[in-house]
Amino acid sequence: MAGTGLGQLGLWLHLRSRRHDDPPLPEIPPGSGPAILVHVSPDAVRAEGQITRALRRARPGLRILRMQADARGDAGDDPALAAMILDRARPRAVLLLGSALPPALLSAARARHLPVALAELRLNAQDLGWGLQASMRRQLLEGAAAVMVADLASLDLARRMGLDPVMTGPVSEIHEPLPCSETERMSMAQQMNGRHAWFAASLPEGEEDAVLAAHQAVLRRAHRALLILSPHDPARLPALARKVEDQGLTLSRRAEDDDLGDEIQVLLTDGPTEMGLWYRLAPVTFMGGTLTGRGDAMRHPFEPAALGSAIIHGPEQGAHATEWRQLTGARATRALRHADDLPQAVTDLIQPESIATLATNAWTVSTGGADVALRIAERLSRLMDRPAEIPA
Repeated sequence: MAGTGLGQLGLWLHLRSRRHDDPPLPEIPPGSGPAILVHVSPDAVRAEGQITRALRRARPGLRILRMQADARGDAGDDPALAAMILDRARPRAVLLLGSALPPALLSAARARHLPVALAELRLNAQDLGWGLQASMRRQLLEGAAAVMVADLASLDLARRMGLDPVMTGPVSEIHEPLPCSETERMSMAQQMNGRHAWFAASLPEGEEDAVLAAHQAVLRRAHRALLILSPHDPARLPALARKVEDQGLTLSRRAEDDDLGDEIQVLLTDGPTEMGLWYRLAPVTFMGGTLTGRGDAMRHPFEPAALGSAIIHGPEQGAHATEWRQLTGARATRALRHADDLPQAVTDLIQPESIATLATNAWTVSTGGADVALRIAERLSRLMDRPAEIPA
């Protein structure tokens, strides 16, 4: 299905018509070591640094030519310029990072029998369509020597195209786990005595009612359940304490060092402090701000992910859209469409096996960036030592 007559026609038309005014040419690094050409899509810029560092560790002396589209255009989309770059630099291989498939660069590399590797690739259902653009993308994908996809959905789509993909997962940003006092963690865990706990992290006022309604639903299923509640604004602590008690829930205040017996249903923290402690204690975390779009309340999703807490979140992503996309692609979160979905989501995650699946997937994404970059570098290094297979 990958290569079709329509795809060949689309590629021919594209190469015949696409031209840019003075697109950027990559600088050819000096030296005598082997060279590769790396083309970076906008959706893969964050992954580039880790991958290039891994490449240099795998191949000391490697010279890396970098290409990326800017406001003037993309040299990888211009046939004459793409051919000029490859002929001058004479790279051993071409690496495309991200979802863009520059037709001129891929065609020129194929004509020169250069192996092309795709990494951080994300496909969508439109790539299986029968239009000219989708057929052309499949035609370009067919010539790749290595197809490394970032998520399970792309893996399935690539297989349906007749490709032989490998899922490496995404090259995620390295995010160090938040610290906590181990003595305090052990003491709190002992007080909790095996109770099911969930954490509402950095909760804005507009989401308080939804979280408390969800906890009432959880208590009907697990009467010993504990909600750890961390308001985004510490000034909300007195009003939030009254709201909790007005709903008939028994409350413990972290600021007053109250006991945490089985009768306590809500633990009210001091606000956005000791976050590393709460992520470690709560098997499930709801990320505040993601229902109402309060960007100042939204915390980095890799915080709970790196500490093994399963994540529930609303539709708003704020400044961390890339990380949410990585977690979603790995099936590592429970997403909500709106606030009414929260009670069911939290109730569903009472079961340890459900929590474990999400938490494990999220932990892999949040901590696996360096390992993924290494696997990509090793695969490319092997390709540099052999010619690409050129379809008949």
